[in-house]
Amino acid sequence: MADDIHQDRFALMTVLTRAHAARPDDYAGSESLMSMSDELLVAHATELLRSLEETPEDDALTAEVRTALREILGDQA
Repeated sequence: MADDIHQDRFALMTVLTRAHAARPDDYAGSESLMSMSDELLVAHATELLRSLEETPEDDALTAEVRTALREILGDQA
């Protein structure tokens, strides 16, 4: 993850909020995400990425979220 947590937090919030809009039952909403500390948000995104790594490749939303999280989290994933 880059050194600037503010940019990373914004990027994570954007990806996860879009995912929630598409599938509210599968992804946390913006209120839940906003209440998380930076560390908790990164931990949540990292755990989500790990779970998405085990899902089928044929789901476009999952593939989009997985790719974005890999890019944002970098080596921390």
